[in-house]
Amino acid sequence: MNAETATVNKPRAMPIDRGAGWLLEGFGYFSRSALAWIGVMILLFIISLVMALIPFIGTLAVNLLMPVFMAGLILGCHAQHQGGEFTVNHLFAGFSNNTAQLIVLGLIYLLCVIAITIVALIMIFFMLGGLVFLENMQSGNPDLILQNFNRVLLVLLVALTLYLPLLMAYWFAPALVVLNDVSPVDALIMSFKGCLTNILPFTLYGIVALILSVIAIIPLGLGLLILGPMIVASVYIAWSEIFNTK
Repeated sequence: MNAETATVNKPRAMPIDRGAGWLLEGFGYFSRSALAWIGVMILLFIISLVMALIPFIGTLAVNLLMPVFMAGLILGCHAQHQGGEFTVNHLFAGFSNNTAQLIVLGLIYLLCVIAITIVALIMIFFMLGGLVFLENMQSGNPDLILQNFNRVLLVLLVALTLYLPLLMAYWFAPALVVLNDVSPVDALIMSFKGCLTNILPFTLYGIVALILSVIAIIPLGLGLLILGPMIVASVYIAWSEIFNTK
């Protein structure tokens, strides 16, 4: 249990301009400990890559442990907010703070992603002609994808529509689990309500994040070493404002 543990209030609706503000203020967290943040991003990438190379188990481990790593970074942001330093060790801080609940959170998220994927595959299977389509694909006719582009696009849009609520439910969940000692299921529900209450700020947030992502990718993707910490810090900043725990 953490010192920050407290009853979480009903989500507050923030002004639309806060969507950009969360991201821009996130840069301040990065700039105060730039080398540590960059080191953490590189280390997290290496850990994820190495685990992903392990067949099946590695991919499963990455998904289950990602909320733990995210929680550690949130704790790092919390330390910065209180005047402390962000260090590389914060990447592993989640392994000593509600670890089991964070892993359960990762499991729930993974199961939901699998369910969405299954729905999309079933739609593709039936909308494109089922076994007949698969047999034609095996015959080596790539034009079949182009001929059914509209149907494939529709499936992708449906999958995105199903994934968006999941993303909203997951967004604040690690922070709520590690900082407020909320159960995984309750954290998902509260996170969804927090995002829904602030749909306009998050719309602006998405637009700004997309623009910054394009800019970050241009220099061989190195800009992601800055954007990544900004996004993590923005989650912490938005959490502190929306759930009014201060």
